Amino acid sequence: MNSNLLPDEKYSLIEGGLFRKAQMKFGVQNHQGLLALAGICIAWIPLVLLTAIEGTLYSGPDMPFLHDVAMHARILVALPVLILIRSVIDIKTTAVLKYMTLSLLDDEEQRKMISVTLPRMRKLACSSLTEIILILLVVGSAFSLSQSGAYTELLGGSTSWKLVNTQDGGMISLAGKWAAFISVPFFQFLLLQWLWRYIVWIMLLYHFSKAPLKLLSTHADRSAGLGIIILAQRSFSAIFFAGSMVISGQLIVLIMNSPDDFLLIQRVVIGYIILSLLLLLLPLLFFIGKLVRTKQKGLLHLSKLGTEMSRTFEKDWLTDIPFEKRIEDRQVDPSMAYDYSSMYDVLQQLRVVPVTVRDIVSLVVSIAIPFLPILFVYFSAAEVLQKIIGFLL
Repeated sequence: MNSNLLPDEKYSLIEGGLFRKAQMKFGVQNHQGLLALAGICIAWIPLVLLTAIEGTLYSGPDMPFLHDVAMHARILVALPVLILIRSVIDIKTTAVLKYMTLSLLDDEEQRKMISVTLPRMRKLACSSLTEIILILLVVGSAFSLSQSGAYTELLGGSTSWKLVNTQDGGMISLAGKWAAFISVPFFQFLLLQWLWRYIVWIMLLYHFSKAPLKLLSTHADRSAGLGIIILAQRSFSAIFFAGSMVISGQLIVLIMNSPDDFLLIQRVVIGYIILSLLLLLLPLLFFIGKLVRTKQKGLLHLSKLGTEMSRTFEKDWLTDIPFEKRIEDRQVDPSMAYDYSSMYDVLQQLRVVPVTVRDIVSLVVSIAIPFLPILFVYFSAAEVLQKIIGFLL
């Protein structure tokens, strides 16, 4: 089996499942924009129509539908993102898996990876059974909250488009029922599906870390050839970006109702960013042992080579023999010593964790961006600009 000739689908981790089969049947599997629009039509448009009929679209209760920033952030923004990111994550993870399989594994390990490990991980990540279990979890959770009266208890001393007052207390409105049993479970299913796929991805990288990888100590990425993994991690950061948008929407509602809770909100934001960053960097820690050994082995080999090269160089060049004579005798080229020195410097800079500070900063920024609107809710635009200028100066 020539692994180089296999189609990219053989290296894909997120191919399969009930919904993927349905998309293929209707020919929309490669139209993520259309699928995202369909998601909005299912989860958000009915809420607009129902609240308009019930008179809670833009007025009436203390929290009309159009004022519910948390719901819009969840359904109108984060849900489409979880649909749109499929193509990006699939392309990046497929490229990384193909590279690591073909470039870092020997022929026997390649066959094992392609015929055994990847199919098993793909089935674990995207099988129909996995999707059914996730659907049962979100539906069961929705009915459990409904039966326990959790939704009506949210009414408190205010009114919302989700609930209506009755003589017996509060009950879920028709729009609230659509949100509770359709819109929110739909979002939760997509989020749990991606989180589960990311867990499977972590398991796959752990498997790679235990395989006999052919790492190159002098590789230009200064990570022995493992620097490409960060491409996949950046694509998976979109999951946490969607989570940031959901949390940001909820925090905006909180700060609008309780401005004094800004310190608590700061802690929640910082905690979420740190947690997300740790989860994204966790799989890279699996390779520390191999990278440390690769660096030590490379330094030892280059040290031996450097000793021999330096001894020969000094013998041939640190003499009184005329320069023309040395060229005629084809003695050691001085540029070889310079090339060796550059290679040794590259090896000394080999990272034991295949990630750069720039990579970490880009991940933090991508996760933190959805929280910026909180500043403009708590402070005025002029105050925010003044604080930014103050930090810069």
